[in-house]
Order: sequence, then structure tokens, then C-alpha cells
Amino acid sequence: MPPDTSHESLDSSPTRLRVGLFGAGLVGQAGHAPSLWEERERFDFVAVADASPSVRHSVAARYGVPHACATLEDALSLGLDAIVIAVPDPAHRGAVLTALDAGVHVFCEKPLALSLAECDEILAARGDLVVQCGYMKLYDPALQRMVERLTEGPVELVYLSVEVNDPDQAPFVDHLGLVVGRDVPQGLIDEMKDRGRRAVREALGAEPDAAQVRAFEAYLGSLVHDVSLAHHLLRALDVTAPLPTVDAAYFDGGRGVSLSWTLPGDGRAHLEHLNLPGVADYRERVTAYCRDRILELTFPSPYLRHHPTRLVERHSDGTVAGLETIDHRVSYEEAFRNELRAFHAAITTGVPVRASVEAARDDLAALLDGFRLAVSRHRRVA
Repeated sequence: MPPDTSHESLDSSPTRLRVGLFGAGLVGQAGHAPSLWEERERFDFVAVADASPSVRHSVAARYGVPHACATLEDALSLGLDAIVIAVPDPAHRGAVLTALDAGVHVFCEKPLALSLAECDEILAARGDLVVQCGYMKLYDPALQRMVERLTEGPVELVYLSVEVNDPDQAPFVDHLGLVVGRDVPQGLIDEMKDRGRRAVREALGAEPDAAQVRAFEAYLGSLVHDVSLAHHLLRALDVTAPLPTVDAAYFDGGRGVSLSWTLPGDGRAHLEHLNLPGVADYRERVTAYCRDRILELTFPSPYLRHHPTRLVERHSDGTVAGLETIDHRVSYEEAFRNELRAFHAAITTGVPVRASVEAARDDLAALLDGFRLAVSRHRRVA
């Protein structure tokens, strides 16, 4: 397979797009704002929009952004070409549709929406505009190398494992000097909570308890990355996603979630996400167990910029002496920057979007199936 160049501009002097950032919270400040500033050859970063006055003015000042806006509509009125959306999950659908209605290309953080109906609304409104979902791990150079190694020859995948221990973000962002928005209107905070709970209620068809709300947020807000990675690897092997969910669980009061699929040829995939704030060690391990090799990808915290993902490959002739281990050190490229380069290329050159609305919809379908099955099984056990 040739090297992936979907994030590269075909023009040595790329077209500069006027872009705004809507939502300057954790991901907006730690990931997107610095990446937009670093990619200033491609993006003219002209607006920061956030409900917190202190946040929007601080982030705009830090990156020399001329406009600090209170609303998305204020930012769109500046004549943007594109918008990066990083507001709370329940606001994604409305923000995406508002931007598309204004004729603006959209990059939206994951999850793209909270229901399949919302995804379908976005698909119907997209038209000829680019909509890309924020799966930065799909643009990690080590993941691309893993895809290349899996597709270089006939591979029989027996078991795919994705396991994440996540201590929350504090240990990995404390050094960044992020501004906390303590002046967000309380009414807006309450509205986001109400929208989120309503989405859980619609997914279940019943009023959720606190653990079910946490589990829904863990599936759609955390395990979503792992599902997108698994789907990406399986599609590279010509396995159609999403696959039927055969097992799922939530535990630890909804802080831990898992799901499993059956793979073609009687294989299995299992994905698990744990929230362990007492252990300040983030690790995401993606392991493909094949008949002739084992490939293990280990991601660091996404907020440790330019910290390389490690790919280890093991294969042998069946003997101890024949075991060979290869440590692939691929690149120090930053995935947050790569996904924005891909967004730019999709707008300016027509390169297909890897993290598309269709792919995000498949991810959401798998996550909702897993959530519902987990709730059903939890009720039976209880």
C-alpha cells in the first residue's frame, strides 16, 4: 500500500481558508487552537466563539485571533470558509446544521451526533460541503503503518482487542495553562445537561438512572474513538462495519464500558474503556492477533503533543528462535494537525474525507447497539 497522503495539500502554496473555532474548552484549547495557529499557511484563524467571555478573550489573545465572539452566529457573520466545532456533545447537531445552512464547511468533534436521526439530518443538509468528524487518531502515522502491515499480504485476523485505561485529562494538561470558563451562563449549562439526558432517554425509551447516563456518555464520548479505530482497521481488511454486537457491559457505575463483535471466520473483537483517575497513566492499546503476526499499537494521552504512538510487530516461524520483534518508530507528526490538514485538503482539492459523516454514523450505530445491550444485560443481572 502506498504512503497515505490524504492530509497533504496538492498545491505547494495551499489556499488559505478563513476559519473559526466554536467551543474553546479542553479539546479546543489543548488540541485545535494551537493546531490552527501552527497551520497558519492553510488557515487564517479569524474567530474564537465561546459562551465564556473569559475563555474566548483569553484564547483569542493567546493566538492573535482578531475576533472573540459570543455565539456561533456571530462568528459565521464574519464570512468564514470553515468552522471547527468543539462544544459539548449535545450541541453538536445544532451547530453543524447552523454552519451548513450558512454555507460553511464543518469540522466537528466526536461524536458527530447523539442519535442516528441527527446523523441523517446532517447527511441531508451536507450537500456539496465538507463535513469531517474529529477522529484525530485516524490520522496518526503509526496507525497508518499498522494498516499498511495488515494489508501487505493475506492476513487472517483472529482477535482484535482495544483496551483503554483513562485517568481523565488533568495529569496531561496541567502544564498547558488552560483557561477554565467559570462564567458560562448557568442556563446554558442546564440546557446541555437536559439535552444530554433527553438523548439517553430517547436511546433507551425510558427514563435513565445516573449510572446509565454515565454509561451513555462513556460509550459515545470515550469508546467512540476506539470504535472508529476498530472500524477503520476492519474496513482496511474488507470487513463491512458496523458488525452485530454480541456482548456489551457497563460497570463501575457506568464509568467502565465494553462491547464485542463477531468477526468473519469465527474471530472476535473486544473493546473496553476504563476510567481510572487514581492512576495517572493513560494508555490505549490496539492489538491485532493474526495467524502469522501480532501487531500492537500503543497510544499516549492525546494531549501530549508530538508524543509518538508506538507500533510493535511480532512474528515467527513457530519456534522461539524464529521470533522476531520489530519496533516501528514512525513519526513525531501531531495527529491533531494531520486531521486539520486532511480537512483543508478535502475542501481545497476534493480529497475524500476519511472521518466522514457516513463513517461516524456507523460508529454511532455500533455504540448505541452496545449501550442498549449493556443496559439490558445489567438489568437482568440486577
